[in-house]
Amino acid sequence: MTLSDFERHSALWIKINKYLLERVETLRSKNDGDLDQFETARLRGRIAELKGLIALGDPSPITSADEQI
Repeated sequence: MTLSDFERHSALWIKINKYLLERVETLRSKNDGDLDQFETARLRGRIAELKGLIALGDPSPITSADEQI
C-alpha cells in the first residue's frame, strides 16, 4: 500500500511524516545507549515499524510494464 500523490502532499501526511521521522531519531538515540539485548531488539522493532509507516509516502516505483502503458 502506498499513498496517492494527493495524500502524500496533504498537510496531514506532512505533519504525520514529520512526527514519524522525529520518533525514529529519538529511538535511534536511545538505541545508541547501553541497553541489553532484549531492549535493543525491542527498539529496533519499533524503528522498523515506523519506517514501514514512513514508506507509505514513498512514490511507487515505475516498472517496465508501467512504462509501456
